[in-house]
Amino acid sequence: MMDERPLFSESAESVTAQGPRVPLIEVPTWKLMIVDDQEDVHTMTRLVLDDFTFEGRGLTFLSAFSGQEAKERIMEHPDTAVVLLDVVMEHSRAGLDVARFIRNDASNRLTRIILRTGQPGQAPERTVVTELDINDYKQKTELTVQKLFTTVTTAIRSYRDLLSIEEGRRSMHLLALSVAHQVRNRTVAIAGFANLLLKKAHDSDAVGKYIHTILDESVRLEEMVCAVNDYAGIEAPQMEQVNLATLLDQARKSLEQRAEKMGKTLDWKAELQSLHITADFKQLRQLIEALLFNAVDFSSEHHAIVRVMSLSDGAGCSVVVEDEGIGIPDEDLPFVFDPFFTRKPNGSGMGLSIVRKVADEHQWDVRVVNKPEGGVRVELLMPTHCVVQEFPELEEGGAADG
Repeated sequence: MMDERPLFSESAESVTAQGPRVPLIEVPTWKLMIVDDQEDVHTMTRLVLDDFTFEGRGLTFLSAFSGQEAKERIMEHPDTAVVLLDVVMEHSRAGLDVARFIRNDASNRLTRIILRTGQPGQAPERTVVTELDINDYKQKTELTVQKLFTTVTTAIRSYRDLLSIEEGRRSMHLLALSVAHQVRNRTVAIAGFANLLLKKAHDSDAVGKYIHTILDESVRLEEMVCAVNDYAGIEAPQMEQVNLATLLDQARKSLEQRAEKMGKTLDWKAELQSLHITADFKQLRQLIEALLFNAVDFSSEHHAIVRVMSLSDGAGCSVVVEDEGIGIPDEDLPFVFDPFFTRKPNGSGMGLSIVRKVADEHQWDVRVVNKPEGGVRVELLMPTHCVVQEFPELEEGGAADG
């Protein structure tokens, strides 16, 4: 029969947990962190889950009695599988702050977070599960022994699956870096020998032409390897508060250099709100520059018009990049994010693939559409990742003016 005894109740008898059993053979365990300011909650949880096993592995219990202590413990134990997290501790939203810290400051996407609250009015379920990246929400009054067992089992199974996916991604990351390294070594060798041949081929125009082709293709191959390296190097983002106007100002300088190198004049049009975005600065700049470079590359031969907008509706924000170039054929739109797909004569086809990967790592969305009047519009949608804030130092000149 299922055990439907209430786990936490005022009439529960006092129980003393037995000491931990020492296994004959040391085996890995799943780490479970209990975050609550009540000692009896820790004691009861340990008692109920003392004989818990999943796939032959038991639990190692970690305890924290405040939000601040929980933050310290999660940094000490980033491989924690599950956090049972109280909401109200040293203040009414301490647990919610811990959840944000785990996902944003600690950049931990794997640990499963289960909120347990005895005061649901302090953290309404619908609001919490919408705004925070948590995995379950339980009221202590409804949490029975069987429900706790089921909840922890489900969370650990999810953690195991995510861990497997992450390990697979790391393996692919290492494989991509290894392949890029090997290709680069061969490219350097090809270019080196081609240069030696070129020095000895002064009396043959045909041979010189072929050698120049080898050198040009070596350069293209090197650029492709660099793009693959950039793609493979995108890992879990290190979150911080990013001033979007400052970042766009830096990106504009890079864009001006690219336009000048291509012999184009740049017409930069910006309509920016003063926004702070929670993001990895380096990755966000990588994404923005890829969009801006595409806008210039596909513009007219001598003149590039690039329009950038940042918008916020209170629930989130978006960055929009528009150009007035040749647009994208409708039959190509489904494939623009695929690696190595490009219509540029000398492109690597990795720019929008990098954009998509950075967006996915941040749990953002990217949309690419053709404008009716010509050109392309790219929208980067960032729900609940930004705040509107005034920056007086940008009111005169700089990126905020456009």
